[in-house]
Amino acid sequence: MLIASLRREVGMRQLDLALHLNVSVQLVRKYESGRIRIGASRLAAIATALGVPIAALVDRDGCNYQRGASEELTELAAFLRTNEGTALNMAFQRITSVQVRRSLLALVRVCSQSL
Repeated sequence: MLIASLRREVGMRQLDLALHLNVSVQLVRKYESGRIRIGASRLAAIATALGVPIAALVDRDGCNYQRGASEELTELAAFLRTNEGTALNMAFQRITSVQVRRSLLALVRVCSQSL
């Protein structure tokens, strides 16, 4: 529902968002209702279309978002739009084991600190 309220806030129709994402209006409705899970790359595309940082779409309270993305969120959104970012996120989503996902995340954190 957060997507729908942000979409309305910027004066965008479901059809406009669907066209921007190159998906059907029915799929936008499913995103807005929470009936299907949204991948990271699609989430980045939705945030871009709405002119908000990704954090605005994942804020659980729906009230902590303020316009004006931080540099870190802007960098994250830029990375998610790259081929590497998209591939990494899509591969990560296919991992069904929570333990494997946590282990992989721990490995990436260790690798990033050693640079």
